[in-house]
Amino acid sequence: MNEEEPPLSSYNFNFVGGPRNSYFFITLQQITYEIQFKPTPYLFGDDFVLADEIVELVIKVTNNPTGRTPSLDVLIAPTVAAIINDFYQKSSLTITIFICDTADRKHEARWRKFNRWYDHFAASDYIRIDDTYRDTREDLLYHFAVIAKNGNPYLREVGLAFLDFMADVKMNK
Repeated sequence: MNEEEPPLSSYNFNFVGGPRNSYFFITLQQITYEIQFKPTPYLFGDDFVLADEIVELVIKVTNNPTGRTPSLDVLIAPTVAAIINDFYQKSSLTITIFICDTADRKHEARWRKFNRWYDHFAASDYIRIDDTYRDTREDLLYHFAVIAKNGNPYLREVGLAFLDFMADVKMNK
């Protein structure tokens, strides 16, 4: 009798590093995803106490040999969650911002997907603050989220900086 391998709970991933702190993983359909933690020290202003800890979370498909929109894959959410946890292990002061891409008007689907991924990732030792901006001229709803560890000694400053950032977004659009 052959012993079966246990089912995967997430995909294996590789930290490549580089200027965008990139991770890669390949799905069973051979679709390659890149998860970036792109440094954005300017986002909350040059004088922000943790400017060097601010990264933008970028999730993108870098190779899709199927030529089709990737179908629902239950292993992607736990993989993205594991990658986020791995990155936070490198620095517990990390502040991650997610700005939902609206370029192709599939932002609502992306936001739902991000929320599913976050639900796998969310743990009691993280906080998340969300906000939106509605552009009535373009008829678009922009989604923003910031994530930090509860143990970050600058949580108050992170929250206030995010509120200021969103106020600037809303005033300058």
